[in-house]
Amino acid sequence: MKIGASDSDVLSVDVVIPTFRRPEHLDRCLKALESQSVSPASIEVVDDSDEDRGPAFSRNIGWKKGSASIVAFTDDDCVPSSNWIESILKEFEVEGVDAIEGSVTTEDGGVLLSMDPHPKDRWNRFKTANMAYRREVLEEIGGFDERYFIHREDTDIAWRAISSGFSISWAPECIVHHPDRPGMQRIMPRSEILLYRCDKKKYAEVAAGMISFDTLKNGKLKELRKSLRTYDDEFVGPLNRIESFFLWTRGFLLAFWRKIGMR
Repeated sequence: MKIGASDSDVLSVDVVIPTFRRPEHLDRCLKALESQSVSPASIEVVDDSDEDRGPAFSRNIGWKKGSASIVAFTDDDCVPSSNWIESILKEFEVEGVDAIEGSVTTEDGGVLLSMDPHPKDRWNRFKTANMAYRREVLEEIGGFDERYFIHREDTDIAWRAISSGFSISWAPECIVHHPDRPGMQRIMPRSEILLYRCDKKKYAEVAAGMISFDTLKNGKLKELRKSLRTYDDEFVGPLNRIESFFLWTRGFLLAFWRKIGMR
């Protein structure tokens, strides 16, 4: 499925930012948006500090508030580059582009580092720190799945868009900076199980991305595997033994092939 603007349409961008008790970070993000080479049509900040419903809930409120043909997402602790909006508009001028995934940078000790996905990964990617969708795509797929309280909701919406026939283009010139280097991978069992149920084959690549010598040594991988076999709430049930066996067998194979350069 392809959605394109007519020649008479003027492309514009609404920016959606969910925020949760980080006023100083949010102020830094908003200042970066105020200094854009091309201004956004609107900036929709959704403060979830009181209700604590999660970023998927906040992003759905945000994108429905605006009316621009393109909706760009970033986070309150991110700093969009000065030409971020301009770069997004340039990408969507290309016929057939339904959504884009931009580049994310971070830093460690003053050294600029990339947070971009592994070049061979097709599915373990799609961060809403720097994503943009045509509004019609969000309307067609129903926006974010609010069962994801936190984490993985950005991957889920991208997978569903692709499964619905839309395309997501890689846009490395569209850059957002994440100054605060993230720590250890968070383990959110409900989100992991929801994403697994969304597409088991795609999730094997996600699982492979969490397998490393460090996660094996520090017990984080063992903790994750156990949590997926035991977690249960009103939204998800645990993986059974057969599901777990096939998931991690494939995950370890993919991780091994990546390690030796076969993918």
